[in-house]
This record gives sequence, C-alpha cells and structure tokens, in this order.
Amino acid sequence: MSNNFEPYGISLEQMSFYELEADVPAEFATAALGLAEPFFRGEIETTQIPAPKGIAPTALAFAAEVPNKADTADNRGVGRIVFIHDPEQFAIWGSNFRVIAYGKSPVETDTHRDEDPAFYYWNLLIRALEKHNVKYLNEAGTVTKMTSTGMGSLSNEAAHSEVELRASWSPTEADFGNHFAAWQDLIATMAGNMLEGEDVTPLARSK
Repeated sequence: MSNNFEPYGISLEQMSFYELEADVPAEFATAALGLAEPFFRGEIETTQIPAPKGIAPTALAFAAEVPNKADTADNRGVGRIVFIHDPEQFAIWGSNFRVIAYGKSPVETDTHRDEDPAFYYWNLLIRALEKHNVKYLNEAGTVTKMTSTGMGSLSNEAAHSEVELRASWSPTEADFGNHFAAWQDLIATMAGNMLEGEDVTPLARSK
C-alpha cells in the first residue's frame, strides 16, 4: 500500500482512515473521498481488509463485527463490503462501479416463523439504502437462513440459527460514503440493533 495520493489531490489527513494503491484510477479515488472522514455506528468494530484478488482491476474492502449480547467468539454479527471499479463492465453493471456487501448474524431459531426471512432481511438492506439516499441500480442478492441441530452425542445442544445476506448493486454517483453508511446500518440491524443508530465511532485501520 502507498500513501502517495498527490496525483488525485488527496492529502494524508484525508486518507487517515484507509489506504489506497497509488495507481488507482482518479474516478475511484474521487469516489473514495466520501470515506475520507467517516464516522460509523458505535456498535460496530470496522477495519480495512485486503481486497479480494482478481475480482476487479481496482477494489477497496472493509470488514465489520458487531458483538452479540452473549458476546461469545462464535456468536457475533459480521459483515464485509467491497467497492470495485472496472470500466469494462459498464454494459453489465450500468456503471463503472459495483458494491459487493455481505452480512451474517445469529438469530433466534423461531425468528420470523410467520414471515419469510429472505424478504425481511432484503427489505432491511433496501430501507438502509433509502435512509441514506443511495443512488444505485441493478441490485441483486441472496438471503439464506441456516439452522443447526445437534444429533447423537450433540443432541443436548440447543438448535442454532443464523442468517446470511449477500448483495451487490451499482452506484450511479462517484461517492462511496452513503453506500458505506447504509451497509453499517444493515450489519447493525441484522445483529439486533435499531436501524436508527445514535453512537458513532471513527473507522479503524487494520494493523
């Protein structure tokens, strides 16, 4: 990674929360300026992570973790978001940008017994995007609810359920800020917090 962003008119102070490769396209660097001084929900621990290799010529990725009330190592809401840029995909995406988002959280085993969890959690995403006035098109995704039931020597263990959402959409404006804020709301809400958060904390850079 590099801190040399002078070609894009971006100061080190503006980049204090994340890093970009020095040779990213100017269009991508401009969109990332929306993350220059971010403040995010206090329930969430957020860090920059290495972007997946080969997914697109340019990418920027973050991970989030929301401690569950039980606060055990395997009982926490988690999420990831990746901003990607590929001018060759405009005909498919409708944009040079694409956002890929992921969220997973434990849920009560009988949660949404009378409601389709797929529509419930997908609507959480749409509400979060609308709350932050995100401009996007060509959204797509899946929602999966999984329940694990112990058998045999594990039959005394309580059933465990979790929900997983995978989504992507194409930004129509060169600004990642509102997309990131909507994702923060999604992850916090999936983990049992209110959509309207009050506490915010700065984004932390991974070591």
